Amino acid sequence: MKNSLLFGIYLLCGSFLMAQNNNGNQINQKPASSANLPYSYGFETADLDEWFITNEGTGNIWERMTASASTPDPSEGTYYMIYQYNDTDPANTYLYSRGLNLEAGKNFTLQFDYQGIDIYFPEKMEVKIGSAATVAGQTTQLWINEEIVNYPYETATVNFTVPADGVYYLSFRAFSDPDQFYLALDNVKVFEADLATQNVNQSTLKFYPNPVKDMLTISDVNEISSYAIYDLSGKQLVSAAAKSSKLELNVSHLKPGMYIVKAKSDGTLKTFKFIKK
Repeated sequence: MKNSLLFGIYLLCGSFLMAQNNNGNQINQKPASSANLPYSYGFETADLDEWFITNEGTGNIWERMTASASTPDPSEGTYYMIYQYNDTDPANTYLYSRGLNLEAGKNFTLQFDYQGIDIYFPEKMEVKIGSAATVAGQTTQLWINEEIVNYPYETATVNFTVPADGVYYLSFRAFSDPDQFYLALDNVKVFEADLATQNVNQSTLKFYPNPVKDMLTISDVNEISSYAIYDLSGKQLVSAAAKSSKLELNVSHLKPGMYIVKAKSDGTLKTFKFIKK
């Protein structure tokens, strides 16, 4: 399905310690302590801040990753979590947070950045919460999306409460179908809902269509001051200054394949990949 679209070889990034559970599935070490709110984590530390991974199926597992020519960018920082497809088996891998100290009677907000690639490769993820970092212990579903096709990142915001004071764990379960592409997760935040006025780092850059045949449109709420197009080897093919919040780029001369665009708006360099038909 993707012989002509592969990002490249799988990169063995994600340097965290692995153990074996009784079923032989790889897992990270379980958390030993709990954290107070506000809590945020962007997977920047190799120890995963006591988050851990399990595989409840036969597909691939969540991995800690950094950007490269063959993998997407994080929403911020250097690292993020990615699920990369398995040719034949669906995903059923859980990423558990460290324990969070939560109180009954308070309103909480969960935010996280996520992305897939496009409508041709829909990804699936659900988020649950419970008093134990196990499948059975995850008793409340907070969020689910079985059509994750957005690229670049979007920020999900979920408000929730808990029934009793205690330590709670979040789980991010990838359950994508076989032979899709990737699912990326970054920048997880949990805080009391009255802090929801804090600014969320969410990209407003949009591009379409993807895949594209002739004209690629790039837009942002801010003015785009420059852009460049690269192939997957990192070779710059096009570079130009701009002064518009909406650009129409003629890419008809490019060979079929995947390309990287870097566009600067409001002083920030934003990166995305598109497929040329």
